[in-house]
Amino acid sequence: MLLFALLGTVSGGMLGAASLAWTFPLARLGTIDDLIRGSARRDRIVSPVLRGYGIWQSVPPIVAAAIPVVVLLARGDFSARNVAVTVNLAWAMSFLGNVSYWLIVPPIMVMVMRKCTDLNLRWNDPARTPGIRTLSEGYAYSAIFLALGAFAVTLPGLFGNALLGNYLLYLYGWLLGLSLWVGALTQFMLFTITRRFRLLMMDTLVGGDTYLLSEGSAAEIFEKVRISESSPSTRAAYDTLAEAPTLPYGTGLIVQYATAVFGSVVGILLQ
Repeated sequence: MLLFALLGTVSGGMLGAASLAWTFPLARLGTIDDLIRGSARRDRIVSPVLRGYGIWQSVPPIVAAAIPVVVLLARGDFSARNVAVTVNLAWAMSFLGNVSYWLIVPPIMVMVMRKCTDLNLRWNDPARTPGIRTLSEGYAYSAIFLALGAFAVTLPGLFGNALLGNYLLYLYGWLLGLSLWVGALTQFMLFTITRRFRLLMMDTLVGGDTYLLSEGSAAEIFEKVRISESSPSTRAAYDTLAEAPTLPYGTGLIVQYATAVFGSVVGILLQ
């Protein structure tokens, strides 16, 4: 029963992660299109997903499903119980392989986007550009489900299971690594995109040495302020950009994700 509960939990977590990774962006696909419409690398950005529909899509689930079969053949114990467990494991692993593939491929889009300097971002608040929000939230919620799946593997008693104990650590490492790939890496890429844009806009607004000041010339601060006040629109635009966030969501989602990851790591260490 513990085994089937684990398989159901991991499969449910993977299904939730995959569903969010696809249905959420698909419902707001127009926002992503607006983001990359003017980019010279538009075709290259979407090519990883388009190429993913080829024969390579079937390889991960087949390989993953073969793992429990190979383990059963190596053990040589073909009792009805072991055969039933292997069949269920093969199905779950096939599902795991297929979902993993489609959680690995989409984040490559953001890596390509990071190299683009012609994305259509809101000049005053790039992190809240609809396309950036769609990508950020879609990846973040998927990562949380994966982290919860990794946490389920650490439940007490599972590592002591004679049949699965030796393999659960590998499953945990895969789920956690996949969660960091979908969550942490993609968010960092989006962070660098919005931060680079903000800094470029700010440097453009205050080009030259008009706003520069050394510690030894602190007395000149009043003159610098007077100069900035003589151009209130520039000052207001600069302040808006300086206060704009670098990611579109608050700290609540980050705390949830960090808690799930930290809890799973603690569970592994305790066992």
